[in-house]
Amino acid sequence: LDELKDTASECSAVEPNNIMRGKLKKIGHKVYKSSKIAKKNYYDVITLFHVFEHMKHPIKELKLIKSLLKKNSQLIIEVPHASDFLLKTLNLHEFKKFTFWSEHLILHVKKSLDVFLKLSNFEVNKIFGVQRYSLANHLYWIFKKKPGGHIHWNFMRFRILEKLYEKFLSLINQNDTLIIFARKK
Repeated sequence: LDELKDTASECSAVEPNNIMRGKLKKIGHKVYKSSKIAKKNYYDVITLFHVFEHMKHPIKELKLIKSLLKKNSQLIIEVPHASDFLLKTLNLHEFKKFTFWSEHLILHVKKSLDVFLKLSNFEVNKIFGVQRYSLANHLYWIFKKKPGGHIHWNFMRFRILEKLYEKFLSLINQNDTLIIFARKK
């Protein structure tokens, strides 16, 4: 919200958690308790950054979100990737415990995102992987069996290394994050 407030003519959020909603309102953001009370056919762009994997009824929610968008508007979703390198290739038990927590109801792959969006009558424009966490973070998970390597081993972070690592993970479709761009028809 802070990033968008100077770019968008108007910016609002949906936050069901009372405490977090109160904090957002206190710093000046327009926040709704539910998508159901947001304005219909009003928004040019709706984003779900690490929200979709928490939805109990994702198709129902996507259809509601679609009703909030103007025609030819964009939906952008970012989610953890079920084919994350630490899960799929390394099969790290500690990372599984960290990732598969009670509020993550479903982790997605490209195909599942495509299916959910198409079932909700969105036109899928692009789905791609990005790497949010560095090689240092992955090595920390391997050796220390816990998160925080991007902080604790920050000395290992080199832009070129991180770009090459992200490219490698993209080639094998094992980035930690997926992003999808979809359009309301």
